[in-house]
Amino acid sequence: MSEVKSTSRQFVDPEWLSGYDLARMGQIVGAAADLALIVSHDGAVLEYTMAPDLPTAKALGLAIGIQLHASLTEESRPKLDALLAQARNDAPPFGREINHRDHGQGEHPFRYSAVPGAKPGQILILGRDLRPIAQLQNRLVSAQMALEEDYERFRQVEGRYRVLLETVPYALVLLAADHQTVIDANMAALRLLRRDLPGISGDGFAAHFSFEDQRTLTDALSSVRATGQTATVTVELRHGMKVAVEAALFRAAASTLLLCRLLPDTSDAGTADFAQEALPSLFRNGGDAIVLTDQRGRIQRGNDAFLSLTGIALEENLRGQSLDAYLGRGSVDLNVMLSKASEHGRMKMYATTLLGRFGASVPVEISVTHLADTVPPGFGFVIRDASRAVSARGTAQAVSRDSVAHVMELVGSAPLKDLVRSTTDVVERMCIEAALELTGNNRASAAEMLGLSRQSLYVKLRKFGMVRPGDDEE
Repeated sequence: MSEVKSTSRQFVDPEWLSGYDLARMGQIVGAAADLALIVSHDGAVLEYTMAPDLPTAKALGLAIGIQLHASLTEESRPKLDALLAQARNDAPPFGREINHRDHGQGEHPFRYSAVPGAKPGQILILGRDLRPIAQLQNRLVSAQMALEEDYERFRQVEGRYRVLLETVPYALVLLAADHQTVIDANMAALRLLRRDLPGISGDGFAAHFSFEDQRTLTDALSSVRATGQTATVTVELRHGMKVAVEAALFRAAASTLLLCRLLPDTSDAGTADFAQEALPSLFRNGGDAIVLTDQRGRIQRGNDAFLSLTGIALEENLRGQSLDAYLGRGSVDLNVMLSKASEHGRMKMYATTLLGRFGASVPVEISVTHLADTVPPGFGFVIRDASRAVSARGTAQAVSRDSVAHVMELVGSAPLKDLVRSTTDVVERMCIEAALELTGNNRASAAEMLGLSRQSLYVKLRKFGMVRPGDDEE
């Protein structure tokens, strides 16, 4: 096997160049580089030649006898030192990107390589003009920024479109006019069609209607596509509900689309029948406890979830009992919820505890609705187990950080009994504020919740400056 010669030190055989005279060598250097310089070992410019399309020598800061470092930007000077050291050591040429300063036009980028010169003490530096590449990079960056701006603008438009689509109270379906296939639909339409968005996208719209009405719907949509006139047709869905489909044609860019609004037929009793069948099932099988009471809070019905929370075996054992028997603060909780629901029609997220048959207590959140239209009128309670939420929140702080900081500042400046009195005042004030907030500023109920007489509560209110002038003391 023949021996392969190493070319790590040189990439051109000197014998291959020996046939060229100096004039021809100058042409080769001119073709290989846009700028050629002969410099001394310390970087002084001895000679240079430039391509005609380059900036002037003055613009690049070049002149015979000056230091090449002086024409470069600050960060490029260490690169030139490395380049000169490489040539002095006769190392293989390695290109480096170096920028010339120009106070009027910014910077001129070049890629320089250096080799030992023809005479001792000289170095030949060959440079390629990188301005075309830099301009191409700038155009690429500008195009990328424009693309990012367009993408962000598209996301904003899509977000506004999605919010608008889900906010309108109508069931809306967007179709491709040519094939009458579903492109998009809001949640109201998905509920009406009993489908989900990934499953319905790309489906033929007529396939969601009864076989007898599919041709009628297809013809109506084709007519809208041909004439551009809005049309309405009453058809029956596959699950039996009759709806009025109102179709309108519009164009978005190069696409022609149909916007269909689905309106349940008011003459159809299917919706009412469905609600009448679904509500009892929701009551029996709901994950949250549901209790129905009369006007005074006596239990009439309770679902399985409520029986599980209270440990009651049969629903019959609940009927006729007052709900306050299962509430942590008893009649105080019940009176607050009944009065609030009676006044406003409903009350949301009332926090208390639910007591079980064997003494266990569970933190709960209760929503109350006044059922004024039922015969006889009553109240509906939806009770949700909040034990996991309480555990996630952790133990609530009894006092605020500012109050604790205020008490801590007194340490060393007041006796312990004064510190204890200050802490007690802070806790009392916060408990009174919480009770008033829970009871809607009903001081009688707040006093009962705190286990105080009305007179004692008013004394403490005056003590903490919580009584405004003109407040009545019942």
